[in-house]
Amino acid sequence: MGPLFATAEEWGNKDKMFGMFRKQALKQNWVQVKPYVIFATMVFFAGVIVGAAAQGPVDWLDKQLLNLAEMSKEANEASNPQQAMFTTILWNNINASLMSMFMGFMAGIMPVATLVLNGMIMGYLFGGIADQGVNIWPIILKGILPHGLLEIPAILFACGYGVQLGITLIRGVFGALFGRTEPWAKLKVAIRGIIPAVLLVVLLLVGAAVIESTLTYWLVQT
Repeated sequence: MGPLFATAEEWGNKDKMFGMFRKQALKQNWVQVKPYVIFATMVFFAGVIVGAAAQGPVDWLDKQLLNLAEMSKEANEASNPQQAMFTTILWNNINASLMSMFMGFMAGIMPVATLVLNGMIMGYLFGGIADQGVNIWPIILKGILPHGLLEIPAILFACGYGVQLGITLIRGVFGALFGRTEPWAKLKVAIRGIIPAVLLVVLLLVGAAVIESTLTYWLVQT
């Protein structure tokens, strides 16, 4: 019987099979990307430590913080500060995360650079505050933690995925050159998982932007 004349039961079985295949593909993709996410986490927190250990002012990090301060000032001076903050935060985070993910095809260099830069900025900022004798923990709990629980994992996942794309591409090239069996298998799995990965990152960042422009905004003001 052709697909146009399939019974409801047959269509139901096909939906179940498709669902099982999709879940299996997502599970396989997560198993493959997990080591890269762990690597991304290690690189990020290494950047935090390096930034916090900086002795004295660092010009290029000061410029990064100045840019962030300017963005925050513009949002606060808008007619609707919270809406402006939401839009600015969401656009910048999605742009940076997806760029890091897709530019990972270039040997995974950009996502690693993004992780190091963001880690160093955070470490440098809180290290500088601590050097002034200010207790940083209330700032972290009120100004970072609420939205950071979604934002940081989203960035780590996006960058980890970018590194995965770069490494699996390089392995595929060398595997093909040396005549290995199915050299592109892991890259194919990574590419098949790009759309679900992008959706996951965007959803996490939307949630983070909502929290940062509402709960975090309120906590910082109190």
